[in-house]
Amino acid sequence: MHWQRVRAIVRKDLTAVRRSRPVLVPLVVLPLIFFVAMPVGFALMGRFLSEAPDSELEPLIRALPPSDRAQLERLEPGQQIAVVLLSYQFAPLMLIVPLAVATAIAADSLAGERERRTLEALLATPIRDEELFFGKVLAAALPAIAIGWLGTFVEVLVAIAVTGVGPPLLPSVPLLILALLGVPGVAFLGLGTVVLISARVRGFQEVMQLSGLLAMPLIGVMVAQASGLFLIDWRLALLGCVVVWATAFGILRAGRRLFQREALLRLG
Repeated sequence: MHWQRVRAIVRKDLTAVRRSRPVLVPLVVLPLIFFVAMPVGFALMGRFLSEAPDSELEPLIRALPPSDRAQLERLEPGQQIAVVLLSYQFAPLMLIVPLAVATAIAADSLAGERERRTLEALLATPIRDEELFFGKVLAAALPAIAIGWLGTFVEVLVAIAVTGVGPPLLPSVPLLILALLGVPGVAFLGLGTVVLISARVRGFQEVMQLSGLLAMPLIGVMVAQASGLFLIDWRLALLGCVVVWATAFGILRAGRRLFQREALLRLG
């Protein structure tokens, strides 16, 4: 495999992203919402609910890992609410950003190029299928992972500044695990799904609508935590990342087998 060809595909796709407003706008708006606006909103919510009765805080604190419970009980009620929301209940939501970034870039790179009639010219070159596949995957994965990691760092800084609470509660161990392992995991999971869908579906919008269903499990985890069923500790966070990585690996392998230029040309 010639890595110079792979790098050329990555550069070409990233240039196309910078010139595509339908793809670039979500890449800017979503991180601002999830990594800046939401932590500020949760921190302010904690201040607004600073007089929350102990009966409302007790179930949340009881569901925390024992190592964090004693430290949390020393905080003011408003700070306790903010820490529980930011570090535990809504922590899985940050994974929506790298997932959305990866799927948007991959969908534009595959289905979008078919719609613009530029994929045929690329497939006519002597580039090998595996080089094209890895180039497309890296072009979507690298920005998604970079935005996810940088965004989490900004989120933590904003949360610490607004709440006045620092490590080890902000960021918590589960939040760090989801950031370090979950961000690249969901990015590759989204990429593999887009490759599979793009092998069967023609248009960019169709691919985006179908791949958007990947966010439903993350929302389900958030709802389950908000209802008091559980709070993610480091074990659940690590287990979730292992499941995501294993699923992403399997889907990417299946997508690689389907990623054949003859099939892409027929669909185009």
